[in-house]
Amino acid sequence: RNGIYPLMNFAVSRPHALPRVLSQPQEDPQKAKTPTPEPFDVETRKVVQMQCNLELNEDKSQWHLTLLLILEDKLHRQLSYDLLPTDNSKDLATELVHYGFIHEDDCEKLATFLESAFHKHRSPL
Repeated sequence: RNGIYPLMNFAVSRPHALPRVLSQPQEDPQKAKTPTPEPFDVETRKVVQMQCNLELNEDKSQWHLTLLLILEDKLHRQLSYDLLPTDNSKDLATELVHYGFIHEDDCEKLATFLESAFHKHRSPL
């Protein structure tokens, strides 16, 4: 009759007590300086279609990459990035796997696709 509101009567009346730590152990200063990277989700869907667009920025000093990936479940993933002169296709594909944007099996396929796009767009310059 009153919807979800009666469920609130079953809430715990007081928070659970957490055990206290008497003293914090001293950390190795070398370990404290290097942050631990956050774990990322692993992409389980594979890429079924890829599209790439490379454009020069307004000041014509840097390339802007727009990548459209269509995954197995018809999800469209659009990624964009300002390319650095030191960037290469293999490193970009490996980074996309690392951050969970593409499946590990698609890394080599995407690297080859990006490499051909780089040659196609950068060759006239």
